Amino acid sequence: MGFVRNILDGLLSFGAFLLTLGVFAGPSWATYLAVSGGLVTPWIYVLLVGMLYVGLNLAIAFLRKALDGISPLRERKRG
Repeated sequence: MGFVRNILDGLLSFGAFLLTLGVFAGPSWATYLAVSGGLVTPWIYVLLVGMLYVGLNLAIAFLRKALDGISPLRERKRG
């Protein structure tokens, strides 16, 4: 039963990975379009880089957990 639990935990982490990408990719793309369209000043790119840095680090952490079979809210596999 532990093997199935690890697979389900990995799927949960993969879902968190996809959700994180969606949450950070949408506003990032909208920010890029706003700067390209001249709606906001180009210094907004500094904030965009910061947002992408946080989002990608979080997404990579969830992907690592998914590949290891760890639940998104845990640090180690379940016993």
